[in-house]
Amino acid sequence: MSVLLTDNIDRLQLHALRRPLGWRLTFRSGNDGLVHQLYVNGRLADATDTTTQRFFEISAQTFPQELAVAAVAGEFRHEDHFAELPAEAAEPAWVYRPAVLRHVQHRPGDRIAVYHDSAGGTMGQDAALSRELWPAGVPHWGWGRGGFARGGFGLDADLAPGFGAGPWGAGPLGVDVEPMDLAVAMTHDGPHAIELRVATDQGQTSAALEDSFTAHPPPAPLKAITATNYDPNTHMLSVTLVEES
Repeated sequence: MSVLLTDNIDRLQLHALRRPLGWRLTFRSGNDGLVHQLYVNGRLADATDTTTQRFFEISAQTFPQELAVAAVAGEFRHEDHFAELPAEAAEPAWVYRPAVLRHVQHRPGDRIAVYHDSAGGTMGQDAALSRELWPAGVPHWGWGRGGFARGGFGLDADLAPGFGAGPWGAGPLGVDVEPMDLAVAMTHDGPHAIELRVATDQGQTSAALEDSFTAHPPPAPLKAITATNYDPNTHMLSVTLVEES
C-alpha cells in the first residue's frame, strides 16, 4: 500500500530569499487533512508543521537539486518513503550514493571521505563529501553488548543497531553493522573516477577504495542574456548566453 500521494499537487514555484540565502518553494495541494513532505535529490529533507502549510524553505546550494512534494498522513511525517517516488525523482542521474557500512571497528572521530575527478581525469585534492562515521550521541553496540534489557528485541543500548538490525551477514557474530545514507551531487556530465577513504582524527588515512559513476546533471541555469545585434530588415536578434559557472 502506497504511503505517498503525489496527485493533486501542482503550481510549484520558487521564490528567491535574501536572508538566509536560498529559496522558498510554494505549491498548491488538494490533499486536505494531510501533511506534506519535501524530497531533495531523492531523500526526505523536510515536512510541513501543519496540514495547511503550503511552502518550504530551501538553502542555496552549488549543485543541482531535484525537488518533489508529496502528501502523507501525519503519522508518516518523518518517515522517508523515497522508494515510492518516480524513478527520476528518487535516484537523480547526477547523484552518486556509495554503499558504506559503519561498524564497531570504526572509532569515534573516524571519517569517510569521497573524492572524485569532476569527469576530468585528475582526482580532486579536496573531499566532495566528508562525514563522521559515528557522530557524537550515536551509540553503537551489538547484540548483548549494551545495558541489560535496554532497548527492544534485537536492539541493545538504547535502540542502537543490534542483532539482526543491520545488513544480513555483515559484521561478526553478535555485532551488526549499519548502512550510511551518503550522497554526492555531481555538477559535471560524464564518467567520474571516485575514491573513498577512511581517515582517523590523528590524520591516518586508509588505502583508497576505487569506484566509478557516470553523471548526467541538468543544464546549468543562465546567468545573463545579452542582446548583441538586431537586424530591422529581417527582425533577427542575436544574443549571448552566459551560464552560471
